[in-house]
Amino acid sequence: MFCTTCGKPLPDYALFCPACGAKVKGRAKPEESALHSLRCASCGSGNLRKIRAGEYLCEHCGTKLYTGKQMSGSEEETHEAEVAALLSEAQEYAEKKDYRNELRILAKAMELAPDNNTVLLRLGRAYWRNGLPEKALEYYRIAEELYPKDPIVYANIGSAYLKLGHNEKAKEQYEKAIAIIEADPMSACADDIAITYGNYALCVGRLGDRNTAKKYLSIAKEKGYSKDSIDTICGELHLIKYLI
Repeated sequence: MFCTTCGKPLPDYALFCPACGAKVKGRAKPEESALHSLRCASCGSGNLRKIRAGEYLCEHCGTKLYTGKQMSGSEEETHEAEVAALLSEAQEYAEKKDYRNELRILAKAMELAPDNNTVLLRLGRAYWRNGLPEKALEYYRIAEELYPKDPIVYANIGSAYLKLGHNEKAKEQYEKAIAIIEADPMSACADDIAITYGNYALCVGRLGDRNTAKKYLSIAKEKGYSKDSIDTICGELHLIKYLI
């Protein structure tokens, strides 16, 4: 099967095209289309969360549900190792600021794992680094659809809007991220939380709310946000640094 948007071949059961990010119409993973009619065998709840291919967890009672074809243990380990190796290679390019090759490697990872949250966010970030924030948004939106409880998904969407100059839209996304973080401080790592607060401060500062900008820069600083980043934001917003 080929993508109706860009014409590239699609991996088996792909929900989104790994080349252009378009949603594949008329196709769903067998296990996911069946999931809507499935219930937990132990408690009857329909609140099931995907763990891996063919395996779901009931979030009400913790029972595991198996459906569809599953990978064998060795197949799954090999698949995960391949994805991890590509992510590592992409990171090496990113550290060298070779963002074109970072993007190339992440596109390969996307072909192997089109519903992997880390791959989606890293691919979006690579497009952002290559000056394509609209393309970054496509992959962040895929991640949002698949992982709606991940605050960093919304933080990345906010960053893309910030790059595009859509500050009101960015503010809305950062506030979604912050609401999830404040409800569950373990929902993201400390570095990502600090960056989220810092970027939110920049966003509201650009919208003229200097007091809120100072407040969230202070929080970002407490979370480990870098001095250089704080100085950059203070410089842009003309904030007095000792108030932070």
